[in-house]
Parts: sequence; structure tokens; C-alpha cells
Amino acid sequence: MKHARSLITLVIAALLLAALAPAGAQEEVTLVVWDVYTRDAEQAMIEQLHAEFEEANPGVTIQREAYETSDLTDILPLALTEASGPDVAMVNQGPASMGALVQAGLLLPLDEYAEQYGWLDRYAETLHNRNRFTEDGSQMGEGNLYGVSATAEVVGAFYWEEDFEELGLSVPTTFAEFEAVVQALAEAGKVPIVFGSLDGWPAIHTWGAIQHAYANPQDIDDVIYLRENATFDTEANVAAAQKMVEWIEAGYFSPGFEGMDYDNQTFAAFLNHEGTMWITGSWMNGGIVAELGEEGIGFFLIPAVEEGAPPYSIGGVGLAYGIRATSEHADLAAAYIDHMTGPRAAELLFENGYLPAAEFDTSLLEEGSLTADVVAAWNTISEQDAVGHYLDWTLPDIAADIQEMMAGQVTPEEFAQNVDADLQALKGQ
Repeated sequence: MKHARSLITLVIAALLLAALAPAGAQEEVTLVVWDVYTRDAEQAMIEQLHAEFEEANPGVTIQREAYETSDLTDILPLALTEASGPDVAMVNQGPASMGALVQAGLLLPLDEYAEQYGWLDRYAETLHNRNRFTEDGSQMGEGNLYGVSATAEVVGAFYWEEDFEELGLSVPTTFAEFEAVVQALAEAGKVPIVFGSLDGWPAIHTWGAIQHAYANPQDIDDVIYLRENATFDTEANVAAAQKMVEWIEAGYFSPGFEGMDYDNQTFAAFLNHEGTMWITGSWMNGGIVAELGEEGIGFFLIPAVEEGAPPYSIGGVGLAYGIRATSEHADLAAAYIDHMTGPRAAELLFENGYLPAAEFDTSLLEEGSLTADVVAAWNTISEQDAVGHYLDWTLPDIAADIQEMMAGQVTPEEFAQNVDADLQALKGQ
């Protein structure tokens, strides 16, 4: 009986301890997150958001790993098949990335969570469509929602204002004016456009910015969404390729651009004023502001070739947060995504010079600042439904095709034909 009474005492004590435990106590859970926030300017911001999430969710620990976008895209197909893989991962849009993961059954549809948290109210439906796929992964732009993005993106030209002032140049409003600016800078002995193509993908943005200036938006939509009538062999694409070759021959880009990487050499070249303009995306605004401040650098959209047409610029939303289909912590992962794409995240993104996808308070924008220029550029294309696309969403090999064209290994006409052959093959799958 003594042993029985001791056992009863232990049980009662355990129940009392459980009753006295904090009401918010939870089972210890590790949420594995993979993202692409690798730059110094991003680290503190993400870690702060993670600390706030952990504080709001006792017992939760975020285990985070950061990768370059291309590396993450390469390893996700295998990682998402493993129980030890990420619960939440940032996923690049397009059939070759998100579509392939959906086709393999590796991503969880997020429509119920989107309704629960009101995600669809955070930005335009046309932008959410870039994170939608049919269940078989074959058609982008419709079907289930498989990701939610934290940032908006627009590709344009960062520029040193003092160079424009020195030469009496104004921000161009037509493509002809833009070319005149480039020529004037070259004639003044300056490098007009900082550019490095070693990584491949920056060429998609630099040439793509020219292409979007020439293109009919409907033609690019058809390519991205693999529509039946889609073709890449168009007069606009050939003309844009010819223009790129012309600028290379004229020496408008950084000397030795073929061997310059993006995050180190190209970024440093712009910061060190080794050229006047840098055609790249708004995601670099935070890094530039961290190094140079808000003054002295501006940002503008590459104008359309067709006179009077609104600027049509590469852009949209950044890589999307998705959930591994087999995650045991899907509800917690959805709460995490809500936190990382919601108002608090938007506030921190904006404070650090980034462009949030969700609405945010712009009343504190300083007129004439670099961030104000970037926000104005995004507002221009979003309000006029002139948000373009990243070509490698659908055409994963286009960076190599552009490099081949830039090196003179194929003509602009052959370049368009080669890419179109890849496009038609994808449509036939």
C-alpha cells in the first residue's frame, strides 16, 4: 500500500504541475525555413522577424538556411521529398521551378490558408496569379495558390545623379531619349551602364529590360503562360537583340562585363561609381541605401519604344513562400508565412529600403529619395497593369542563349529562332 500511495502522490503532483504551467506553453517545435535572404542588408531584418515570431509562439524555434536563388532552385526538388527537408521554402515562379514542384506533388495548395488569413487582399489578383498552377503543374496563372510573396519587384535603372547634372541630362521619358543619355555618357568618357554577366541571370534582366521596351505585352504573356499561339521569334525580340549587340559594340557596358559577377564585382562597380547606370531590380535598393544613403542615387523605368506607351517593365512579386506538401507543421508554417508577408514584415522591408508586396504606409517617404523613386516606379507599372515577367520563369535556358547572342556566336535572328525552338518544345510536352 505504501508504494501505491507514493504512486498516487506522484500522479497528483504531476497533475498539479501541469495545471500550474503557463497557459501559452506549447510542445517544442522546430520549423525549418529556407530562404534567399543572403545579403548583409537583409540579415538583421529577417532575424528580427524570426525573433518576433518565436516570441509570439512559445516553444517554436526557427531553423533557417539561406541560399542563392539558383542554388535553392536546384536543391529543392530533392529536399522537398525528405522528411528533414524545409517546412517552408522560397520558390521561384514559373513552370520550370514552381510548376515542376507542383507536378511532382511537393508543394501544398494554400487556398484555404489564403482565405483564413486574407492573403488575397494583400496585392493584386494578377500578381497572385504568378503563384498559381493547375494541380498537374502544367498551366501557370490559374488553379491553386502555391506561394505567397513578401516583396514586389521592378527592374529599372539606378543612376548617379551627379553625372546627369554634370552633363545636363534629364531622366528620359522615351526610349530615344534613353539612348541619347547613354550616348552622351559614353561621349563624356563615362561607362554608361554597369553590367556583369558572369552569373548568367543578370543578362536576362539587362537584355530583358530592352526587350520589354520593344515588346507587345500580350506576346510576353503568351510566352510566360505557354499559350497555344506563343512565339519568341518576333520582330520585337530580334530588334531588342540587335540593340543589345549594338550597345556592346559601342562599348556602353562595363569593360570585361563577361567576367564580372553580380553580388560582388557588379555591385561594387556601381557603388564605386565605375559607371553611371545599373539596370537591375528594386531588390538592390536596400543594399544601395545601406552603403550610400538615400541621396545622390536615383531610379527610373526604361521607357517604351512606342511613343506614348506606358513603361512596360520586368517585375512582379519576389520568390514566394511555399509549404512542403508532407510537412507535419503545415498550420504553423502558414502562420509563419502570414507573419513574413504581413503588415509587420512590410513595415520592416520598407524601413530597410525594400519594396513590400503588401500595402504599407508611404507617408514617411522622403520626396526625392532613392526609395521614393523606386516606390513611384512600382506604382507606375502596377497602376497601369504594365508589370512584365522574368523570362526564365518559362524559359530556363534563356540566360545561356542571351550570352551566346552577346558573344556573337549567333545572330539576333538565330537567337530568337533558338529560343523559340525551346519554347515550342515546352508547349509540346
